[in-house]
Amino acid sequence: MSHRFYYQKDGTWVGDIMACSGKDEIYMYYQCDKRIPVPFPNCPPFGWSLAKTKDLINFEDFGEVLHTGERLGHTEWLYAGTVIYSKEQYWAYYTSHVRQAVGTDQIAELILIANSPDGIHWTKHPEWEIPKPEGYEPGFLRDPGVFYNEEDGLWWMITPQRHAEGPFNRRGCMTYYTSSDLMHWEFQGDLWAPDMYYMHEMADLFKIGGWYYLLFSEYSDGRRTRYRMSKSLSGPWVAPKDDCFEGRCLYAARTIEFEGVRYLFGWNPTRSGDDLSEWVWGGTAVVHELRQKTDGTLSVHLPTLQDSRFVKSSKTLPSQFTLNRIDGCDEIVLLKDTGDFYRLDLDVSFSEGTFAFGVKMYDNPVRDCGYAYHFMPGKKTVVFDKLPNYPWFLCQNRDLERPVELVPGQPHHITVIVDDDICMLYVDGVALGSRMTEKPGCELKLYVHGGQLQVKSLCFYDQLNK
Repeated sequence: MSHRFYYQKDGTWVGDIMACSGKDEIYMYYQCDKRIPVPFPNCPPFGWSLAKTKDLINFEDFGEVLHTGERLGHTEWLYAGTVIYSKEQYWAYYTSHVRQAVGTDQIAELILIANSPDGIHWTKHPEWEIPKPEGYEPGFLRDPGVFYNEEDGLWWMITPQRHAEGPFNRRGCMTYYTSSDLMHWEFQGDLWAPDMYYMHEMADLFKIGGWYYLLFSEYSDGRRTRYRMSKSLSGPWVAPKDDCFEGRCLYAARTIEFEGVRYLFGWNPTRSGDDLSEWVWGGTAVVHELRQKTDGTLSVHLPTLQDSRFVKSSKTLPSQFTLNRIDGCDEIVLLKDTGDFYRLDLDVSFSEGTFAFGVKMYDNPVRDCGYAYHFMPGKKTVVFDKLPNYPWFLCQNRDLERPVELVPGQPHHITVIVDDDICMLYVDGVALGSRMTEKPGCELKLYVHGGQLQVKSLCFYDQLNK
């Protein structure tokens, strides 16, 4: 595989990302799995690698910069954390993980601190202890998120843990510490304990206007990044109608603010085999831009930094047309050979009663098979699938769907990006990414099922201006 738009260094797979806003560029720290010989958790221990970027397209990779400790020691594995820039230096708060302590009464995870003058060369400080509180399971204290609270003038560290007692599969909670100097931290207790999840991961807390946002990744088979919102840090932390930023293919996502824009960094996972196989930890970096809507909820968009870098194709495609069939399928081949990198933009509107419509990628007209973003207005949903889905079924796509308010007669802007085996959809502030394990064909199609679809302002891009 070779990606031109989404970041993944050759021979490596991107795990949890700890992005940081530097002076004039983004420092994207990440867990780097080389899968030698197999993927995490059975790969050799890793620390944190670093890739720097100013435009989210061109990256300079420095390899591993925050290193692991001795084998079987307390820092054999460096799990996720946070990097911030303050007091003219960089501060890393990272999770040390002791494999041999898991499942025992020993403390298996601790949060440790390192600092650096340049974000590349780090000094670890085990003397700056972050205490493990009582009343929580010893195996979990991970993925801290650091936030400056202007209300009390203190730094807050949000830390996922598990209560020592309670319903076993629903003990996950968010705790927090406070500090005035970024070195010494005092435990404060629970920030949010919903009795809903086994565990939370990749805690994040930020404020836009009058709203606070608490982000976490759902440690369950759903594997989604979710958020809660509140007018106060004391809660209540309420769930918006749509509390996700994407589907199953965005995990461990966390935000930073860079040059006045809020970006969400996560990773798109890989499969162990074909489209029916299980998902594998780690993959390719994905970045979205978050915007606040008038009701305080968050919408997801193609980052403005990346938007203008696409170059229009010299290939000829129709710019507007209508698909219409009330009792079946009407479709159009937009391009017979797209290649393995492109972006499609179009405005669509559909008639009242239209059953479904969609975009079909890598379609093979002989096999009659391709991947699709399939919109169902009656269900107010878009799903990623293989169509036609015969013989049942061709793609394990659980949790690869998103709610979309599809209104007949109104225009909806759709953007689809295909970068080799990754695809991404943006529509009306909603995003849905996925991974495609094969390329059945080369055609790009639009279709409508049981209704009428009007298409305008269609644009096709197949190059990047780097």
